[in-house]
Amino acid sequence: MRLRRKVCLLGAPGVGKTSLVRRFVEGKFDPDYELSVAMAIFKRTVGIGDISLQMVLWDPEGREGAAQYNASFISGASGLMFVVDGTKPRTLDHLLEAHTKGRGFIGSRPAVLIVNKSDLTADFALTKSQVDAAGKLDWHLIQASAKAGDNVDEAFMKLAELMLEVRKASA
Repeated sequence: MRLRRKVCLLGAPGVGKTSLVRRFVEGKFDPDYELSVAMAIFKRTVGIGDISLQMVLWDPEGREGAAQYNASFISGASGLMFVVDGTKPRTLDHLLEAHTKGRGFIGSRPAVLIVNKSDLTADFALTKSQVDAAGKLDWHLIQASAKAGDNVDEAFMKLAELMLEVRKASA
C-alpha cells in the first residue's frame, strides 16, 4: 500500500531544520548552509512493514516571523517535526511559546521534538525544567545531529510510525 503524508518542520531560525531534512532526504550535510529564504518542500519515501510512505516535508523559510505556526502552513499536515538547538535554550522557549499561541490549529497531530546538535553536547544549555515542559506536550524527544547524522533517520522514522499508528487507530 502506498501513502503520502505532509510533515511540517517547526522551530526558531538557525536550529537546523533544513540541515536535518537534507540529511534525511539527501544523506548529506552542508557546513556552509545559510538561512533559508523561501519555503522548500522535500520528499522521501520510507518503507514500514507493507506500507510505502512518502513523507512530504515542508521546511519554512528561516527568518524570524516567517510563515510558521499558522493555520495555513500546518493545514493538512499529518505530523509535526519540532526542532530546537540544544546549545541555545531560547530556541526551546521560542517553540513552547509558539506552541501555546498556535495550540488551536496545531491540535493533537503526532509530533517529534528533535534536540539538534547532539555532537555539541558539551555545549548543551537546556535546563531540566525546559525539557520537562516539552515532555508534558506528549512529543517524542530525540537528540540528533544533522552534522554527524546521529539519530536523524530514527527521528523521521519515529514520526512516520506515529502517523501510521494514527491512521490505523482511525481505520
